[in-house]
Amino acid sequence: MADATKERWGRRRHSVRSAAVVGGIRGGTIINVVVAVIFFGLLVIGIWWIIKTFGQASQQYTGALIEVQYTATTVKCQTNLRAIWQNLQMYAVSNETMPPSLEAIKEWSGDSRLFRCPEQGGPVYIYIPGQGGDMPATNVLVYEPAPVHEGRGNVLRLGGQIELLTLEELKEALAATLSNIKQKRGP
Repeated sequence: MADATKERWGRRRHSVRSAAVVGGIRGGTIINVVVAVIFFGLLVIGIWWIIKTFGQASQQYTGALIEVQYTATTVKCQTNLRAIWQNLQMYAVSNETMPPSLEAIKEWSGDSRLFRCPEQGGPVYIYIPGQGGDMPATNVLVYEPAPVHEGRGNVLRLGGQIELLTLEELKEALAATLSNIKQKRGP
């Protein structure tokens, strides 16, 4: 009987030990699952944050590229106007008068690319003939008829200044220029 009791107690100890080990494994498994969920959750949040940051950076980069492109075409347009002004001055010195039309200066300069805004679909510049050195330097000599540079258009003044004007400012400048030409010609 003593052996039977020992055997029962041995089974109980073994079953208690087995239950403790199994319970420990269950508890360890739950802790491992919780740690894994937290770890992978943080990993997913980190990856999401990186993707979001790169997305915002690419939007800023794209915006900066577009701004640089607008600035570049504005500067190229102004460079064209500067070259036109130099050609007009050389024409005036050679012929002792300003050209009668934009076509005359195009033929004389031989470079028709100068006479159009480089903006995609940019307008052809408009030349206002009939002006001379005895007129105000603020008169508009060549201008863009459409405001293609962020709502403004480039204007070449008779004195050689180049400005970006809004459509309203351009209308005022053109009215003043046409009034000055009319006054020079007389009634």
